[in-house]
Formats: sequence, C-alpha cells, structure tokens
Amino acid sequence: MKRNWRYLLGAAGVMVLAGCGGEDAEEAGAGTDQDGEPEVLKVWANDEENQLEAIEALTERFTEEHGIEVEVTPFGMLDQTEAISLDGPSGQGPDLFFQPGVGDLALQGLVRPVEVDESELGQYTDSALEALSYEGELYGLPMVVETYAMYYNTDLVDDAPGTVEELEQLGADLTDPGQDEYGFLMRGTDFYFAYAFLGGYGGYVFGQDEDGVFDVTDIGLDTDGAIAGAERIQSWYDEGYLPQGVDGDIISGLFMDGNVGAVVDGPWALSDYSRALGDSLAVAPLPALETGEHPSSFIGVKGWMLSEYTEHPEWASELALFLTSEESAMYYYEQTGEMPPHPSLLEDPEIAEDPLVVGFAEQIEHGEPMPNTAELSHVWDPMADALEFISRGDDVREVLEEAVEQIDSDIRLARGE
Repeated sequence: MKRNWRYLLGAAGVMVLAGCGGEDAEEAGAGTDQDGEPEVLKVWANDEENQLEAIEALTERFTEEHGIEVEVTPFGMLDQTEAISLDGPSGQGPDLFFQPGVGDLALQGLVRPVEVDESELGQYTDSALEALSYEGELYGLPMVVETYAMYYNTDLVDDAPGTVEELEQLGADLTDPGQDEYGFLMRGTDFYFAYAFLGGYGGYVFGQDEDGVFDVTDIGLDTDGAIAGAERIQSWYDEGYLPQGVDGDIISGLFMDGNVGAVVDGPWALSDYSRALGDSLAVAPLPALETGEHPSSFIGVKGWMLSEYTEHPEWASELALFLTSEESAMYYYEQTGEMPPHPSLLEDPEIAEDPLVVGFAEQIEHGEPMPNTAELSHVWDPMADALEFISRGDDVREVLEEAVEQIDSDIRLARGE
C-alpha cells in the first residue's frame, strides 16, 4: 500500500523568520561594509563538476547584481554535515550549504530558518517546501527535485522493459560477465536505490498516522513486502545479472562504454550519459512489478540551507532566493539536467517535452518523498549492511529482522531510552 509521506507545512501565510534574535549589533555587523552589506558570503557547493560550474556562474551573476562577493567552496554533500558542526562554531563554515534533507540538520542545531517573505514561496512546489521544513519551520529553499529512473541504450535495447520480467529477460539475453557486458545494472546494496523494490512490494521505512506524523517505532523494513523486494534483488545476484561489489563508478563507466543495456540512476548522471551516448540514450520509469504496482523510488529535494552560524542571515537568505529563482533554476537545469521544483518550469516545453526528462517525471508519480525525520539517519548503515549480506546469499528474512532490530536500538539510544 502506498503511504502518504507528506505533512502540512506550518505557519502558512506568515513571514518565515529566523529564530535567533538577541544578536548584538557589533556581532551582527562583523564582516560588513558601512551600509550593512556583507563583504563576502561563503557557500559550500556540491563538488560534481557540472553542478559546481553552474553554481559558480550563478553566484557571479549575484555579485554583479548586488555587489557582494560570493566565495564558492567545492564540498561533497555527504561530507558537509560533519564539517559544518566543526567549522561553523569557529567561524570557518559557510553561510549557505547544499543538502538533500533537513531533519537531522535541524535536530543537531546546524541550520536556522530562512528569512524570506511568504509571498516568495509560491514559486516552489508544496512538496519541495515540505521536504526542507521541520516542525513547521522552513530551513532552506529548494533547488532540485529528483528521483531515479531507468536509462537505457537504444543501440542495445529496442524498447525499455515495461515489467520486471522483461528487465530480467534483458539480463538473461545480454549479460556476459567475461566480456563485462550486462543487460541491466543497479546499486543493489545501496538502500537509496534498493528501497524502490522493497517499497514497491509493500515495505516502508516508518509508519504514519492519519495526519502524516511518523511513528519511528513502526519500522516496516522487515515486513513481508520488504522481504519480497529484497528477495527479488537477491535473485539478480544469484543469476549473475548483478555482479558482486558493483558500485556507481563501475556502473557509469560500463554504461557510457556501451556495455550495459540499462541502468538505474538519477538525473545527476544525465549530462555525462548524454555526452557519452548521444542520441542512443533514452530514459523510462522503473518497470512495473508482477503485482501491478510500480517500484516506489525515493523522491528527494536538494536545496540551499541557511547555516545556524551565519552572521548574515538576511543576505544569505537573499542569495538562496537568487540561486533558486525560476531563472536560476532553468539555467541550472540546462547545465546539469536536474529537475527544478517550480511548477511553471515543469510545464515549460523545454522540460515537459524533453524525452530524457519525461521518464523521471513519470517515475516521480510512483515515488515517495524520503521521510523528513531525523531518525532516518539511523536507517542507512544497518540497511547497507543488510543488503550486502543479502547480495551474498544470506537469508533475507533473518538479515532484515536483524537490521530492523539495530535501527530500533540506535533510535532508542539516540533518544536516551
């Protein structure tokens, strides 16, 4: 059964204000000129080359418009959280940083609400704003909405597999490990990707009540549905369709070399795949399961978060608003292929009629937003370990039950229970 992962965004119709207050004039004026503007704003941008280049170009435009220098530091998203907890208090951290979620950041006190008038928020989708909100406060502005789908090479595959059985037939027909050739590849031990199948068969991360509030004591990753999805993935390793130890770099390299019929990946790979395969590249939603349901891929929203430690919250918010405006988001899409969270742009013919984007848009209809709760941070490692054991042939039910016990224990420990 599909679950509604959305919750209501509180404080609608009011100004979204920073919750700091009490900052003395001398501290607030640090690093500013006599007109109150900061001399420089610091940004940590994701270190993917095409994304970084796009952000550098956009921040240059901001400087031209406002006369404020923006210092852009390449920084992998997965490494930012720990770094800002160390660098922020010492004044070495950024004013803005780029992240795919906010729950754990808010719980750790690393972000503060953006200072943006509510009237500016109508340009974004409601779900994108909800994804960057926590307990009724908006801590960031959305730049990208994303999920993963199926890329395929039309030189090897005439039509995208529409069912999981057709996907497996593709594996049977094209896989020759001795020649590094495969029908399809995915990161089967990566919970982010594997969840599509666990969730598609009826598994879930956390249960929810009728108001959409998560019950983190109700963990659905060892249910019959989750087990069925994991057993499906395990069968692909057993059949040799997925090789042991295959990771994202290997998958991308083999696909761009023309050795793989189809791969499961996200829009962040679109530019590289397009350059490598040209007109032979196509995108489709994930194939339907034999139950008639579709794999329920995670839907993520990446956005610009306001650091708790910024001394310039108003101007940092202004920069976030500039970077995520419709004009900037369209430019970012053109440079990176990542979908903007703006209804007007999603209806723009340049995006809506792009066949490489349509597949992602269709998959989003089958997906689920990642649970916007700090407890999600305790899920990733136990599930990564579980999927690794499953790929090696261990009993799926036993492994998932142990993983859920570990997740529950970690959550209780974090809560001091």
